[in-house]
Amino acid sequence: MSLLTIAGAGPLAIPPYDGWERARKPVAERPGDRVASVSGSGVSRRLVLRAGGAAGALGAGLLGGCDLGPGSDSQPVASPSPDADQRIVEAARAELSTLLVRLSATGGTASLVACHRAQLAALQGRAPSPTRTGRPLRPAQVVTRERRAAERFTHWAITCRNGDLARVLASVAAGIRMQSGLREAS
Repeated sequence: MSLLTIAGAGPLAIPPYDGWERARKPVAERPGDRVASVSGSGVSRRLVLRAGGAAGALGAGLLGGCDLGPGSDSQPVASPSPDADQRIVEAARAELSTLLVRLSATGGTASLVACHRAQLAALQGRAPSPTRTGRPLRPAQVVTRERRAAERFTHWAITCRNGDLARVLASVAAGIRMQSGLREAS
């Protein structure tokens, strides 16, 4: 027997732990264990637990849509605003469309135009109509706009929540950076 002294209360006797001995004995031989001595009933414990769980789930499902608070009103909940990832997709499509319009009017940018059309298709966007043309860009402006677009796509890839979308945006940024005209200008 060990002794434990609690501040001001004197020594306290604590019997040794006998839980291991109890665990080794069969249920019917354990002193004080009444489970083995209960007479069987027509309903099993498992059936009662399943019925209780089913009733609880049904009740939660029925009450889940109820608002029983004192200040509740019966007005429908407003639809949530579009999520941040959808706004990123729309901005990315707009960025690529703007680049396509400006690059279509610029000579020597056929590979960039083809690249951006494929990227826009990956984002399920529509390419601008060929009749819509912008002012042609000088070569330095092309490089500046493409680098800015690559930085934006990288930022969007980092900030979006959807992993698949992040991979597409990162691949668009990498595709822009890998264009030969832009790599030679660096």
